Amino acid sequence: MSTTRQSRSSNSTPGRSEGPVAAIQRDDELGRRIRTLRTERGLTLTGLAARVGITRSFLSSVERGVAYPSLMVLRSIAAALEVPVFMLFTAPEANGMVVRKDSRKVIRQPGAPVSYELVSPDLRRKIEMIIVRLKPGMDSAAMAHEGEECALVLSGRVAMTVGDVEYELNEGDSIYYDSGLPHKARALGDEPAEIVSAITPPNF
Repeated sequence: MSTTRQSRSSNSTPGRSEGPVAAIQRDDELGRRIRTLRTERGLTLTGLAARVGITRSFLSSVERGVAYPSLMVLRSIAAALEVPVFMLFTAPEANGMVVRKDSRKVIRQPGAPVSYELVSPDLRRKIEMIIVRLKPGMDSAAMAHEGEECALVLSGRVAMTVGDVEYELNEGDSIYYDSGLPHKARALGDEPAEIVSAITPPNF
């Protein structure tokens, strides 16, 4: 049975950083998709950069494929373009139903404590499912966005903070919450942790 206690950790999201060149696993189509989505919305480089809080020159470098943003910047770009983060990496399939294990789209920062895998077939449906992998003792950045989430711990032990309350979850435990509240996960103990989350509407 999970335990609940007040969290002593901060839920503030780290400030944006343009990040190192290799911040995100390389995707040669990333810049092209960002540029396409930007132009479809009638946004200039300057306009999108201002919304995201980065320089025009850095955004231009991202679109040309010579620079790669951090995960936090990617989330800000996706929010400004009003699409889920995975939409920047994946061209939606018309009628896809099956996602093979070796075909999942992955967002992973080299050396970072967390990675995300998209297990739902596309991002134009009502639910998005992702697998979150955490290194021992490490946590994900706090997030808050529209919708609801249900997370199931596949392996390991996890401290899930929602708002200002922390819930300790064991393998097989699950949690359902309003994702408009700041939330993050931390792997407890000396083992990594895996979580599968269903998110509606698709947001990540």
